[in-house]
Amino acid sequence: MTFEEILPLLIPLLVLQLALMGVGLYDLTRPDRKVKGGNKLVWGLVIVLGELFGPLVYFLFGREDV
Repeated sequence: MTFEEILPLLIPLLVLQLALMGVGLYDLTRPDRKVKGGNKLVWGLVIVLGELFGPLVYFLFGREDV
């Protein structure tokens, strides 16, 4: 498989990853947002470094309901 054949498959995944990361970071930086463990920096690293799964982990396990 060549790069030209793989590229159409990668673009939607990249867009999804960037969208989830953007929404996750926006949600994390809200002043009223509480997170489990109380450390927003750690959750920010999970979102950014966790690729596609980092934002999903944050949304599923990191947020505390206020």
